[in-house]
Amino acid sequence: MFGVESVSEEWADYGFRELYLTWNGEPVPWKAIVRDGKLVHIASRQYKLLPNEIALKAADRVAKDIGAEKIKEFLDPYGRLYALYDMKIEAEPIRNVRTRLGIYVYNSVNGELAFGASVLSILSRGAETFYSFLPYRFLTAYLSPDAAIAIVREPHRPGLTTDIEEIAKKLLNLVDRGREALGIYRLWAEIQLDKDLAEVLWDRLPKAYLPNYIRAMRDGVTLMELVTVWDAYVDICSRIWRGKNSGREATIDRKIELYRMLHNALPKPKE
Repeated sequence: MFGVESVSEEWADYGFRELYLTWNGEPVPWKAIVRDGKLVHIASRQYKLLPNEIALKAADRVAKDIGAEKIKEFLDPYGRLYALYDMKIEAEPIRNVRTRLGIYVYNSVNGELAFGASVLSILSRGAETFYSFLPYRFLTAYLSPDAAIAIVREPHRPGLTTDIEEIAKKLLNLVDRGREALGIYRLWAEIQLDKDLAEVLWDRLPKAYLPNYIRAMRDGVTLMELVTVWDAYVDICSRIWRGKNSGREATIDRKIELYRMLHNALPKPKE
């Protein structure tokens, strides 16, 4: 039967205990992560716990130091963290849409997410402001090596830093390098949306998040006005964030998944 060989209380101040397990008195390569008496995760002994609150403290410190603003946080003490920040770095408007650089930080204590941070784009069109989460894989495929390496994604393995100061340095480097990511948008603004891409979007994304002209183009209708890849991107991002036409508002996890699907569907810009 299962037993406990030893208990780590490294994160006892946050309510965590890590119980290293045995089976019939013999050590097994697993541990139980418990918070406030509630089982959070059964993990490998190599799993490196990083409390969501530590990741949040590091991100909040960077935001305070550079005059950024926290937009929103989604924190489950027994699960996932997402925190969104406005870096107050604005780019030139693109086709009447204003863009600003943000970052989003994510983590989990139950094995569902690595610790990481990536670029959040803040889009404003008229009085409407909404967001787009730029996925790790998309950015590393597009950005220059120096900028791509600043995108933070670290599995919960030995070597993951849990020091607030060290985490803050990584996040600050992302802010310094992240503005390059907004250049993707200007390139998309130069690419006209065509029937082939409309078909790809139609096939890969839920129909509720697609503007009407996507279906029209897929059906061979010629539009009276020019629509660029950027225009379609903005319209779809607005629908994802606001949950328009989706029946009910999606969870933050579902929204991030939809943004990933969108970026995977769009062409990789070329200089």
